[in-house]
Amino acid sequence: MSERSGYERSAHLYDLFDTKPNVAFFGRYAQEAGVVLDVGAGTGRIAIPLTRQGVKVYAVEPSPAMRREFENKLHKEPGLRERITLVAGDARSFVLERTFPAAFFSGGFDHLLDDEERLEALKNISRHLMPGGCLVFDVFLGLMGGSPLSPAGVVRVGGREIRRLVGGRVLPEQRKETRLVFEVYEDGALLERTEERSLVGITDRQAIHHLLKLAGFVVRQEWGSYEWKPFEEGDALLIVEAVKLEEL
Repeated sequence: MSERSGYERSAHLYDLFDTKPNVAFFGRYAQEAGVVLDVGAGTGRIAIPLTRQGVKVYAVEPSPAMRREFENKLHKEPGLRERITLVAGDARSFVLERTFPAAFFSGGFDHLLDDEERLEALKNISRHLMPGGCLVFDVFLGLMGGSPLSPAGVVRVGGREIRRLVGGRVLPEQRKETRLVFEVYEDGALLERTEERSLVGITDRQAIHHLLKLAGFVVRQEWGSYEWKPFEEGDALLIVEAVKLEEL
C-alpha cells in the first residue's frame, strides 16, 4: 500500500499541511453514534480529537509510517488508549469481530483504483456496520485532473521553513499519479527534499452512487463542504452520507 498512501517517507509532515476543517464535521456523527469505525485513519487527525470527546474509536490504517505517527500521539496522551483501538489493515480486507453504528472513510476513497476495489471496500465496510448504520466519506472530485508541480503551502516550525509542492498527471485506465514534494529550509538553505508518488483512481458521482447501491447502501445526504453546504454539481468536494439497508 506504500505507493497508494504517498506518505511513507513524509508521514511526520502530514498534519502540518492537512488542515481540512473536517474534525467537527465528523464529530457530529461520532457524538450521536458513541462508537465509530475510522477506516484509513492516517495519523489519527480525526480519531484522536473524537476520543478526547469521549467517543470510542476503532481506527484502521494500512500505512506503517502513518500508524507510527498515530502511536506517537497516543504515547503523549496515554489516557486516550482505553477509548481507541488501532488496527493495521486496508479498507478492502480488514476484519474486526464486531459491527458499528457509524463508519468514516475520509481521504481514502480516492486511493481505490477501480470500481472493483471500490465495491470490495464498500462491501467490507458494510459488513462492519449494523443494519441502519451510517457510512460517511469524502471524495475530492476537483483533484481528478492533471496539474504541474506547484507550491501548495508553507509552514514554519521552530527556525525551519517547510514547503510543500503538489502535482499530478493523468494515466491510462482512469488513474492519476500524484506527486508530493516536501522541502525543508533553514536560514534559506535547503536541508532536505522528500518526494512521494502515489496512485489515485478517477471516478465520478454517478459511479459512486451505483457502487453504493450494489453494496447495500442508500444515499441519505450529500454535502459540498465540511460546513454542511448541500452538494451542487460542479463542487470540488463530495461528502456522502449513506445508510446500510440490509445484510448482503
